[in-house]
Amino acid sequence: MTIADLTTTAAPPEIRVSTLSLGAGALGFALWSLGWFLLIADRSSHVAWILQVVGPLLIAVGIITYIDHLTRRIGLVAVILGVLGSTACAIATLPYAINPAELASDSGMRFGYGATGTGLVLGFCSVALTLARKESVFARNGKVCPAGCPCEDVVHASFVTLATAAVGLLVWGIGFLQLMVEPGGSRMGWILATIGTALVALGITAHVDHLGRRFGQLAIVTGIASAFIWSLGYLMNALNPTAGFHSTWYTALFYCYAVGHLLTAFSLVLVIGRNRNRVVPD
Repeated sequence: MTIADLTTTAAPPEIRVSTLSLGAGALGFALWSLGWFLLIADRSSHVAWILQVVGPLLIAVGIITYIDHLTRRIGLVAVILGVLGSTACAIATLPYAINPAELASDSGMRFGYGATGTGLVLGFCSVALTLARKESVFARNGKVCPAGCPCEDVVHASFVTLATAAVGLLVWGIGFLQLMVEPGGSRMGWILATIGTALVALGITAHVDHLGRRFGQLAIVTGIASAFIWSLGYLMNALNPTAGFHSTWYTALFYCYAVGHLLTAFSLVLVIGRNRNRVVPD
């Protein structure tokens, strides 16, 4: 496969996500990434921790601006849970943005891990409800639907994709909740986070053909790579779970976060470009 194959935009299917939604998500991930890069140099940077809050909130805004279409596809409850999950991840670092000294306290670390874990579990609930909705519509209308069938308003991801991503989010979330219980370092917590992110990446990979036709192969490959990079960062901490927050192990994790978020932002920018240049069928 060549770069030309990955970036081709010949007769792309219609992308229904608005530029506003994609732009908010891309900016959110870019600012989130910048925050992690700044924290590599200074763990106490107010600006960096503020970016850790602003980034995920912009991603939540991106979801909210797309809420009408998403509600038709996955249901209002699933959308609300997704927004709440993203918001929970955003406020996970709020105490550090207010006072970076909270990083040295067990309560501050417990809050960060707990909020992130809660957000991920809410994400699992959102995807699980989407899966249930999809199977319910198919059960009523049959597995193969004609044009205009209600199934067209259901997310196109396969059962395997949704189930794998849902389990991944749940395992990932449980891992962070385990870290909340043991903020000093839990090997099991980091192992679960590693497995969870890998499962999410595998879920996306299982749907790569359809996603590639709709969003472009390069955008999807970049997105998958970002998830595996997160998994690598968690694996590093699983190897040395008691390493301190200022250790080189955490620095490696921050690099993985920063690069992973940056790749996701780049992936969304590619989708925006494809969306603007697509050919709309007559």
